[in-house]
Amino acid sequence: MKKSFLGVILSICLFFYASFSGDIAVITGKNTRIDRVSKEDLKKIYLKIKIFLKGQKVVPVNLPPNSSLRQIFQEKILEMDDEQLNLYWNEMYFHGIEPPLVLSSEKAVIRFVKKVKGAIGYVRLENVDKGLKIIYIIRER
Repeated sequence: MKKSFLGVILSICLFFYASFSGDIAVITGKNTRIDRVSKEDLKKIYLKIKIFLKGQKVVPVNLPPNSSLRQIFQEKILEMDDEQLNLYWNEMYFHGIEPPLVLSSEKAVIRFVKKVKGAIGYVRLENVDKGLKIIYIIRER
């Protein structure tokens, strides 16, 4: 019984490792003026403190809260856990500021970023194609 339980746990761990292994690319469309962004500016953009970058209005988009990429982005860029982020957005609602749009998948983020000028999103580095610009890379480790 213990061996089969450990086997199930090991399989689950391997599944999650395989589903996320690699760096995260912060992306924008080829037609924006944005070529690079600092970690500090990225944090301000996603917290809706900064809405323009290099004269370009920015439109940040997120993946769903249960996404492993979003959890890593939140930890490494926003430096907040779920509770801290929820408290932050509850406060911002009183000022009329809403959190970034949430899209259902990396494919949806890529389509949105290509179509909307100034849109910024994040996807696995391996999913970046020719129609996108990488403006920041979040290393896995």
